[in-house]
Amino acid sequence: MLVFTAECPFKDLGNGIASRQGRMSDNSRASEVKFETGAFGQLHKLPAPQQVRVLSGEFEFTLGNDMHILFAGETLSIPAATLFGCFCLAEGSLLEIPQK
Repeated sequence: MLVFTAECPFKDLGNGIASRQGRMSDNSRASEVKFETGAFGQLHKLPAPQQVRVLSGEFEFTLGNDMHILFAGETLSIPAATLFGCFCLAEGSLLEIPQK
């Protein structure tokens, strides 16, 4: 089982979102992102695939043309160059892990 270790304190990104960088136990980079209820992670694309794990809370994700409701313990794989974003339905946090 991979474990996240933070390397810095949370940085307030505004609009109810805060983030901190860290590493997984396999030494891969990752970010923990905290959301207040009602916060919106803007739609965007990444050049590489990413895995998102819901650590706590409830989120509505837009992935391409699809919508997904995710709860604590669930994971969503984001393909490279795919438009995605999320809306926080219940305060919580995500772990964003870039994939190779």
